[in-house]
Amino acid sequence: MNSQDRVKKAHIAIMQHKKFCAFAPILACGKVSFTEEIPTACTNGWDVTYNPEFVSRELADDATLRFVVLHEAVHKAYSHLTLWKGLFTEDAKLANIAADHFVNLALQDTDAGDGFIKMPTMGVQPEVKYRGWSVQQIFDDLKKQQEQDKGKGKGKGKGKGKPGKGEGEGKGEGSGFDQHDWEGSGNEAATEEQGKEIARAIRQGEMLRRKLAGKGSGNSDGVFGDLLNAKVDWRKVLRDFVTETCAGRDESSWRRPNRRFIADDVYMPSVVGMQMSELVIVFDTSGSCFGGSEMTRFVSEVRAMIEEVKPAKCHVVYCDSSVSGMQTFEEGQFAVQALKPTGGGGTDLPAAYPWLAEKNIRPTAMVILTDGYTPFGTAPPYPVLWAMTSDIQAPYGVTLQIGD
Repeated sequence: MNSQDRVKKAHIAIMQHKKFCAFAPILACGKVSFTEEIPTACTNGWDVTYNPEFVSRELADDATLRFVVLHEAVHKAYSHLTLWKGLFTEDAKLANIAADHFVNLALQDTDAGDGFIKMPTMGVQPEVKYRGWSVQQIFDDLKKQQEQDKGKGKGKGKGKGKPGKGEGEGKGEGSGFDQHDWEGSGNEAATEEQGKEIARAIRQGEMLRRKLAGKGSGNSDGVFGDLLNAKVDWRKVLRDFVTETCAGRDESSWRRPNRRFIADDVYMPSVVGMQMSELVIVFDTSGSCFGGSEMTRFVSEVRAMIEEVKPAKCHVVYCDSSVSGMQTFEEGQFAVQALKPTGGGGTDLPAAYPWLAEKNIRPTAMVILTDGYTPFGTAPPYPVLWAMTSDIQAPYGVTLQIGD
């Protein structure tokens, strides 16, 4: 079996494994190629390249080959080559070592001694103390050690320079088993699109893992950790969405000359604030969401958004399988204690779109609080932010997992 066939075999074995199958969609992202122009293996965060001789000589054991294949997949899943490019600019060698510590520890923890993968004897041998650390934290610790060694007259020149495409070297023991092509990670537009594909692949991989494990779709206990449970300030995201998408914009008007210049016989337009007209906030009041603690949390943030944006009107719509009620608050009238949610039935949130149209309400934007267990229908002709209490992704608009 040649090197190409062995890599394909490794991919198939990973796809069939009860835990590592979560990486199957990640493996499908980008291209896999073979060339003798690199000494070992290499990724730019999207594509992966192998030296066929290296695969056949150094990775003759299938478990070791699977480790290297998954090593590149973890780099891709965590967007190391784009997220930490600044560390590469600061110190290329330490950035490579830090990223490899993170990846190799993650793989060893996932394997948990089962023996499906085997760490190569070359490259960065992960240190237990870095378990649970981010790449940045590992980099900072390595740099601190480097400075201490320099102060003691040890390790001169250690970590300096940019070795080619970024050898994944250990602590001076020589070349590792892969390279990191930081400089070949693509332009901003390509990187953004690739990031979206990888995010989808992560979600698909977790679904596949749960299916093979027979667990259905619940909270994640899989291989991606906080990639599926991102620590984000959802309150800030909600406010930013409303502010950036809906907030009033200043426009210049020639109907009102700028008084500052009239005395100098200069006729200039004045700036007129254009207030946001209407914001719609839809509460999922179906039986699965009605009266829950997430609604209480969300309401407090609605108040913060409204106070910041100051829409002329804010329509709060209560919807389960149909619109069961609506309250309209004029500017300055919104009060949390005045909310009167109704519902408790099934779920069909898109029912709010035609209902609003019949009322001749054309909002500047809409924010929807839901657990995500709803049909999505067709996107309305205005921006929508879905604030989900689950990990479901809406097919349009902006989706945000609000968590606790």
